[in-house]
Amino acid sequence: MKIYGGYSPDFANRDVLKYLTMVQPTPESNGTQNGQGTIQIQVKTANTEVVIDGLIFDRGNSIAYNPKGEGQPEGVASAMMQPIGTLGIGGPDLTQEVLTTQTAQIYLENPNCNLTVNNCAFINAPNYGIRGMFGGSKVIINNCIFINNRMAACEITKGGLANSEAEVHFTYNTVLFMWSRLKSFEDMGYGYRYMTGINSYVSNNILGLSIFSGLDRTRVDSDKNKEAKRITTAENNIFFLNKQADLTIPGGGKFMRIWANDFDDVEQLAKVSGNKTLTDPKIFKGIINEAYLEGFLSAAYEEKTSYDPNSSANQFRQAMGMNMTGTINSKASMFANRYPWKEALKFFGAMEGYGAQNIK
Repeated sequence: MKIYGGYSPDFANRDVLKYLTMVQPTPESNGTQNGQGTIQIQVKTANTEVVIDGLIFDRGNSIAYNPKGEGQPEGVASAMMQPIGTLGIGGPDLTQEVLTTQTAQIYLENPNCNLTVNNCAFINAPNYGIRGMFGGSKVIINNCIFINNRMAACEITKGGLANSEAEVHFTYNTVLFMWSRLKSFEDMGYGYRYMTGINSYVSNNILGLSIFSGLDRTRVDSDKNKEAKRITTAENNIFFLNKQADLTIPGGGKFMRIWANDFDDVEQLAKVSGNKTLTDPKIFKGIINEAYLEGFLSAAYEEKTSYDPNSSANQFRQAMGMNMTGTINSKASMFANRYPWKEALKFFGAMEGYGAQNIK
């Protein structure tokens, strides 16, 4: 199975960024999918070649945003994303009632194939860009952009036969604005996740602006022999303003946080040459949405707790042998707000040799 986008109406010419092939679900589509992905891949015939090339995924219109306008920094297109399963406003002009569903933009339903995802855009993903279990031999994810994804850009776990080997090559991708599970910023918010049972080769990417870290290597196989044979690499990547770390690994109680210049000391990575921290952010001038960037860099969460044991309600509860209660009010300045999808396409070709390149 091979799907190629970017053709002119008469199929005489192909230009992915001129003749856009959009996968852009409407609010009405929420809840109609039969599974966990906007596109689901399920293949049972071994060694089948599956190619997805030149598609623009954008879930921005089908996500629910805060109807009160909360968590909307100045100049940002929408208020913050509502929790999964909570009503909000959405649609192209943010006037429709929307209930967000928790689905990945591409979900792997244990396909027994070789998979190539090339020249695609994954924008405004409410629950991962690419995720799932893979039962085949090889995945190549190359020259794609992942902009404004909740949870992570890519998380592929080993499926199929327990004794078979699988590998993922994650190369020349631009991964920016990865958001946490919830507005409290407590967990998730990764670029690429090294998952168990998978040999991962990660190179020449731009991995930046993640709530947690650009790379996550905290998963460890319970079988020590399998873990010892597992190959994970990180080479020639550019890291850019990740909030807590460029890489997370096990240890330290709640993960160890490693920055790119210390990758040489990470024993879990077999190869680590050529990784750099972006030293000239001006390279994104005119490409990155500056209001969104400023909002992300300043994103904050706070809670206010109110508990009065002497209130009349709590005195009554105590007299009746009931638990006394309080209230917690929380707010975030920004969380997974809509990113303008047309502007996101500017990231193709932003930096020669790193991240998504111009599509030829």
